[in-house]
Amino acid sequence: MGDGTATIRFCVVTTTILAVAGIVAAQKKPDFSGEWTLDRRASVLSPAASGVQGGVVVIQHHEPQFHYKATLQTQTTPIEYELQFVSDGNQVVSTQAGATTTTSLRGWDGEALVLSSLMQRGAADTSIRFRYKLIDSGRRLRATEKIRGAREQDNVWIFEQATVR
Repeated sequence: MGDGTATIRFCVVTTTILAVAGIVAAQKKPDFSGEWTLDRRASVLSPAASGVQGGVVVIQHHEPQFHYKATLQTQTTPIEYELQFVSDGNQVVSTQAGATTTTSLRGWDGEALVLSSLMQRGAADTSIRFRYKLIDSGRRLRATEKIRGAREQDNVWIFEQATVR
């Protein structure tokens, strides 16, 4: 009976340790909240995005809610857009300017948050994938963008933290 009791204790202790480790790991997800200024020189942009000269991104991130507002400066017209998602992987479908876009913030890949979109306009499909990750001890945000389909681009956007979270 002593061996059975020891085995049960071992299982209970192991389960408790794993549960606590899981809770701690879940709590360590980065918070992307803040105002971020584009570091154009540190960014690596494709020819199609090379006209972007500067910009600001404001993120409100209260897991699982993720709100992203961008204003990017070009020589002619600023590019402005706003996104709101939940990091649960559920798809959000929207229609704009004749295109249907299905997007999901599919959640975490380690410490990175991954956003996937499929834009359908007529027979042309374009997939867009962003991978957001804090770097340099959270002082910078790296947004790695891959666009495939009707156009192809690979961009690495680097933003400096403008406000303290």
